[in-house]
Amino acid sequence: MNKLLAAATGLAFAFSTAQVQAAPTIEEFMSSENGSGYFNCAYKLKIASKKCLVTTSTINSSKDYRARKIFGVDEYLPLLTIKWPDGDSSRYVDIGGDVVYELINLADRKSYNYKTIKNARQSIDFTKGLVIINDDYKEHIRLW
Repeated sequence: MNKLLAAATGLAFAFSTAQVQAAPTIEEFMSSENGSGYFNCAYKLKIASKKCLVTTSTINSSKDYRARKIFGVDEYLPLLTIKWPDGDSSRYVDIGGDVVYELINLADRKSYNYKTIKNARQSIDFTKGLVIINDDYKEHIRLW
């Protein structure tokens, strides 16, 4: 009886581990089009108690006056949404493209940027996760 139970437990474990897929890294996640995933997160260097739900999607340029001024009203731009463990959400629209990575927070309308590799402005630095910095080059948000 013990051998049968051990064999059944072993098969159940083997089957369940075969079903589990590794979660994507934040770098892999950001290279995909629209999607969602849970990541560790920090706001102004304070690590959240639980993982944040992060989604990527698109938003019409008419939602922000700077985006509307640059792109007109019919352009769809990348949108990064972070749902924090306390239920609050942050939404950032990328109006810089692959050259400057300028982000607009849709709540406070402030500008932010992704941390990039020095001397390679067009390459996001993922060594410590995805880092969004403010205009003083201080860490605003980190996702990893």
